[in-house]
Amino acid sequence: MNDIAIQVSNLSKCYQIYKSPRDRLKQFIVPRIQRVAGKAPKQYYSDFWALKDVSFEVKKGETVGIIGRNGSGKSTLLQLICGTLNPTGGSIQTQGRIAALLELGSGFNPEFTGRENVYMNAAVLGLAAEEVNARFDDIASFADIGDFIEQPVKTYSSGMFVRLAFAVNIMSTPEIMIVDEALAVGDMAFQAKCMTALNRIQDRGATVLFVSHDIGSLKSLCSRGVYLEHGIVQAIGPAGDVAEHYVRKMREEMNAEHCKHAHAAPEFVPENTEITGATLQSLDKSGIVLKRSDEFDKRVAAFRYGSGGARITYVELLNMDNEPIQSVEFNQEVKIRIHVEASSEQTISVNFNIFDDRKIHLTGCAFPHAGHEFLNTASGELYLVEYVLRLPLQEGNYALRALITSPVVHDETSVFVDVIDDAVVFQVARWKVARVWSKIHLFPTVHLRRLG
Repeated sequence: MNDIAIQVSNLSKCYQIYKSPRDRLKQFIVPRIQRVAGKAPKQYYSDFWALKDVSFEVKKGETVGIIGRNGSGKSTLLQLICGTLNPTGGSIQTQGRIAALLELGSGFNPEFTGRENVYMNAAVLGLAAEEVNARFDDIASFADIGDFIEQPVKTYSSGMFVRLAFAVNIMSTPEIMIVDEALAVGDMAFQAKCMTALNRIQDRGATVLFVSHDIGSLKSLCSRGVYLEHGIVQAIGPAGDVAEHYVRKMREEMNAEHCKHAHAAPEFVPENTEITGATLQSLDKSGIVLKRSDEFDKRVAAFRYGSGGARITYVELLNMDNEPIQSVEFNQEVKIRIHVEASSEQTISVNFNIFDDRKIHLTGCAFPHAGHEFLNTASGELYLVEYVLRLPLQEGNYALRALITSPVVHDETSVFVDVIDDAVVFQVARWKVARVWSKIHLFPTVHLRRLG
């Protein structure tokens, strides 16, 4: 346990749900009378399990993200860990001083000024008045609410509440930092500042428990993830894998919803969607044929999903001599070939995405991005899509997702016809000119002038 900051074991939280205030009164009185009369007591409520047998642990210095849709139990879990709620069952053990940013304005006295609330909240976090005096200017500067620091917080906007609350928590140098989705209230500049501050406390070795709907933040900030659904843990593992599991679930549900209303007239009907005869003819003359592979199908079976009607039979990463490659030189020109077989008539785009080793989406392309028309498929027809591009990527490991989408509302929503994660995994070598420290190098130009 010496290296464990938070340990959650079989944690459950149940609420009693009443249909009306009258039922709540009946539950308080009637069962007592029935017991006295020797009758079995009647129950006037139903049980709602916000959490059910949740177990996981967070090591010291680790950042763990919790993800799930609204009502999945994320906020309840954080409140239980912080001690603001009592569990129905199970246990929680924590080691270290906890700073928590949960509900908007929680822990603030609306009649107190911002300054007075800073001292009150800092005292709750275990800071002495002398420590607060030394850090107050930093707290006020981070919150950046100006003269409102001397005004009652009941006059604050929601954004000002969050600014001040986060500033107090972050400047208290906690050993465990717990952050709910309250940061979504802040503006763009404040959110960027918060992410920088969270990275700083990570660098100091603090433990962070982070809840957000922002998949990008989860992947970039967290080493591991916990996916909750209806109060039950669906997945625990590397943050990128858990986030993709969640995204896949959401896409499958979106597909099902679109299929349910498939009889309705489509909202988006692209014009001139036929792929040109010249393109088809040039592919035929090249001698390229549709590729299939039982080995490929078996390898990607666990990572594919979609509504069907068109299927990716093979994906290749090739050099310009059409040779398969797994190791790519920096900024090398490559081809991504996606082989497709259609089994229905629908309008599609065949796309690709490239992810880094933490499953952060770096780049990708669909037909509209490449200036290409959507394709109207016919049952039994075969297609080959070839993207040509350079890969000016930082050295490391990358994964390619191949997917077929069908537009529903242009630039808004699509049906995911066939999606294959990790269709190709490849490595980019270090640039010989200079080491690239960012994920993507954009080859900017520089002009230098001596002045005086």
